[in-house]
Formats: sequence, structure tokens, C-alpha cells
Amino acid sequence: MRKNLRKPPSLVGSGWTESQFRAVRRQKFLTYSDFTLNELWLDRSQAATLTAIDTRRRDRDFDPFGQGAMLEYSMRRLRLRYTAGVAVDELIGHFTQAADWFARWHIAHTEHMQSLAAQRRLELRPDLTPVTFDELEDFQQAVELVSLGALLGQGTAIQRACDLLSRYRGEDMLFESIVEPAVNDIRHVEEFYHATPYDPLLDAVYTAETGPQASQYVKKYLDNWYKSFEGCTWHDGHLKAQDYMTPYYGYWSFEAAAICVIHNIDDSPFRDHLVYPKVLADWARANNSIGKLRAAAEAARTHGMTRMRCEGGQPCPQAGFWFTTALASSRRHFDAGTVMPEIKDSPWGATVWYWHEDQKH
Repeated sequence: MRKNLRKPPSLVGSGWTESQFRAVRRQKFLTYSDFTLNELWLDRSQAATLTAIDTRRRDRDFDPFGQGAMLEYSMRRLRLRYTAGVAVDELIGHFTQAADWFARWHIAHTEHMQSLAAQRRLELRPDLTPVTFDELEDFQQAVELVSLGALLGQGTAIQRACDLLSRYRGEDMLFESIVEPAVNDIRHVEEFYHATPYDPLLDAVYTAETGPQASQYVKKYLDNWYKSFEGCTWHDGHLKAQDYMTPYYGYWSFEAAAICVIHNIDDSPFRDHLVYPKVLADWARANNSIGKLRAAAEAARTHGMTRMRCEGGQPCPQAGFWFTTALASSRRHFDAGTVMPEIKDSPWGATVWYWHEDQKH
């Protein structure tokens, strides 16, 4: 029997019954028990990791493992809640947290490498990143992040991710086809890192000569999606139940939905495919997510902001609202030319300010 340590706060409200949960969940593998246990496990894991990060930094240990773990926990919670049936609007906050941890992970990685380089008197390249596109699971995580950003209309988050992943810009067709609506520096490339499993999805964009042909390619991709990722840490999670949680949060091809929405591919032939997030795709169309990405790109172009970030201690490049991952609730307005403040003794290290998605007062 599983240990029911306590009932965690439920996103569906305390009045929900198990039968009601089953009625709204989006994949049949997720049980009400697994959902509640996984919520509790994520709460505890995130709290323990934050404590570990603070402890390490007090000891001058800048290893970015904790920040990378927080990114993964944030992505798992987003998947879990989408799978459980939560409204798409509520996912935006979870995505923002994941995107912030993606930035914090990069900041911590840079600090760690700088610390090592100082000890060994080595020079570092300026485009440091803990992500390795050659590794399938790393690449999948990056593609998933920008795909969710596209579907949720979060153009600034995509621009920030592209900035952090500048080392790999212009090197992969799939990545560029997803970020294209949100960026000004569009890269036309004919190379890619992983033919398997992404080849059919690339064909849907670049090879298909008709709409039905594009849909067939996407369906082929979805049919092979789960098996193609065999060996990834999340694979077969629904079969690995433990007393306190099950490492299954949902199996979703967010990149397939992003490709369909961005490139106007008819998803009716595969809307009910197990791993196709049709609710998210429909929401993106209904809320003009791609139009919002293009508006964000135009705003960046108009203001000459090819990089939607500014390091602490540097003059603000554009008047507006900015925020930093180095300080909670940091959103504030800066005038152009104002020196951006540095947050002293921040657990996240160097202060980097990012242009905020919401520019309303």
C-alpha cells in the first residue's frame, strides 16, 4: 500500500472527487493517487533543492546542478498539471517559472565555469551554456521549452532562451522553425542534430508539397514519438511506481503542436492521438499566440533590442518594465539610460535584467 503522508493542495480544489478527476484528465495513465503524490513529491523536492542551492552557495560551491534540477521540476509540474486537466491559462505561470529557472541555470553554469577557469587560468568562450544539442534529451528539453513558449504566446521568453542558447543558433532546422515568429535574426539553415526522431516533423515543414502531405508527416512523427525516445530518463515512467510517487507526468509532443500552429498544418487527422496536446493547440489558435510572438519580435526590432536582457551595472537600453531572476517580485520600470541595479548577495549570482512580457502599468 502507498503511504498517504498528507493530502497536498490540489489544483482542482478540495471538493473534487476521484471520478471527477478521471473525467478531466488528458491521459489515462495518470491516476488521482499518482497526481496527488507527485504534487507532494515535487513540493518536497523543490524545497530541498532550494535549501541545497543556498547551502552550496554559502560554501562558495557554484555547481549548477540544483538550478538544473529546479528547471526539470518546473517542467514536470507543468506537464503534470496539463495532463491532470488544468486550464491552459493556469499553465502560463508554471511556464514562466520554468523559463526563469532555465535562465538561472545558465547564470549558475557561467559562474561555475568562471570559478574553475580562474583557478586554472583558462579563457572561456562568451556563449557558455549547460545545454548540449548533441544529446537527445538536452535537445528535447530545449525544443520543449520554446515550443511551450510559442503555444502560450510568450515571445520574450523565447527571445531570452535564444539569447542563452546563442551557441546553437543557426545550427538546427527544427529549433529555428519553432522560434522564427518570435525573433528578428531569422536563421535559414539546412542542418539538424537529430534525424531520429525529428525527421518526419522536419518533412512536414520543409518537404511536404500539400497540406494533407504535411499532416501525414506529423502523424508519422507522432506514431513513432514514444518509442523514439526510449532510453530517456522519463521513458516508461508510468510503469515505475514507488510508494511515494510515480515518475510519470504526461507524455506530450508539444513540439508537434507548435509546428502545426506556427505553420498552419491541419491537425484534424491526428487530433486524438495520445501524445498530441490538442487542447493546448486549440488554445494557441484561439488566443492568437503566434500573433503575439510576432508582435514581440516587432517590438524588439522597433526598439533595436536584439538582446532582451541587460546586465546589472549597465545602462538600460529601453524604457519599460524589466525583471531579474536574482530577486523575487523584481518587476519595475526603468528609463532608458538608467544604470540597472546589481542585486548584492543574491543566491542566483550575477544580476541579469530581462524585458518583461507585460508592459502595462
